[in-house]
Amino acid sequence: MKLLYSIYKEYKVLIRDRAGLAITFIMPTILVLIITLIQDTTFRSVNENAITLLLVDRDHDSLSVQMERALNTTRFFEITKKNLSNEEAREQVAAGKYIIGIIVPEHTSEQLRKRSGDKVATLMASISGDSTQAVTTDTSKLPLQLYFDPITKKTFQSIISNSLERILSQLEMQNMVTALNANMKESFPLANPKPLEMQPLVSIREEYASPHNSSIIPNSVQHNVPAWSMFAMFFICIPLAGNIIREREDGSAFRLLTMPGSYMYVILGKMLTYVIVSLLQFTLMMAMGIYILPMLGLPQLNVGDHVFSLFVVALASGLAATGFGLLVGTVSTSHDQASLFGAVFVIMLAAIGGVWVPTFVMPEVMRKLSGISPLNWGLEAFYGIFLRNAGLKAVLPQVLKLFGFFLACLAGAFYYQKYRRLK
Repeated sequence: MKLLYSIYKEYKVLIRDRAGLAITFIMPTILVLIITLIQDTTFRSVNENAITLLLVDRDHDSLSVQMERALNTTRFFEITKKNLSNEEAREQVAAGKYIIGIIVPEHTSEQLRKRSGDKVATLMASISGDSTQAVTTDTSKLPLQLYFDPITKKTFQSIISNSLERILSQLEMQNMVTALNANMKESFPLANPKPLEMQPLVSIREEYASPHNSSIIPNSVQHNVPAWSMFAMFFICIPLAGNIIREREDGSAFRLLTMPGSYMYVILGKMLTYVIVSLLQFTLMMAMGIYILPMLGLPQLNVGDHVFSLFVVALASGLAATGFGLLVGTVSTSHDQASLFGAVFVIMLAAIGGVWVPTFVMPEVMRKLSGISPLNWGLEAFYGIFLRNAGLKAVLPQVLKLFGFFLACLAGAFYYQKYRRLK
């Protein structure tokens, strides 16, 4: 009964501060909405959007035409053709108007056909043993100018260069086959060689390596909803700490201490009340990701198949956040101290833990450092459920870390209050 009355007291305190209660629920939903809308373009640029490409075609022949067709087939590039000088093309790419610029020099296709024919003629001469038919082949490579926007990373440049080299190699092979057919028809007039099928013999199947054949694709919603849910849960430390300090200042805390029974009842009452608030926050954020964000043209949140695991992670996160708020409120001596320390510390944990910026785009040092943040533990557990369709066993390490953090904060708050009373 003492515990139930303690919970009822916290409930009465909460509903009296309607403005604070509204901020507790409205602020995180607005943050999710704004940040998701801002970051959605970035996530799409990584996963879906085409790369702007400037093509300066001075060849106007088979190589440039087939290369443009192959680039369009990949659906990876948004091609713009212009008649520019090398310097003008370089300046437009450097200004950020295009990510890549390609310049195909004049007579490139003609030179490619000639060199392909020379190679085939040399090959046929070596087969027939007639050295008089051997042709001197130019072994130098045909120049193809490639410009990159200075902000692009080296790994991205290598990927694009390799992709273009693969396309050009296929075009070169097609020219070799055409020259070989012509040479064969010339050497064997009665022969009727059929065009060689140039379709690839090996196909590559791509999918996300999710267990249970999960087809969940990472996007801005899958990141921001759990990330800002964790942030909202931990930001609850400010009203919780303020509540503790207010009771201390108006004498309520002293009256509670004079009542028979352990002070743990008071702590548990606050803890359970704010854990329920945290779970309500989380439910509101999930509902927003499932129903509201798709109305704004954003992807729908897919929560996976393990709803119970999702509840366990949310409960562990709520306990960790509430435990942290209890510790801040117990240790702080004023509202300003609690608000400043709580807000700054939560923002630091959020920044380190991957709430503001996903950990996969962080430097290696920061990725290692993110492991110390409780927000990162909860976020990684949500990632496991949303993106990998993982069950409770897979996310259990993160759940245990959150629960351990809660116990440490709860013990710290209890013993610090006990120490203060003795002092």
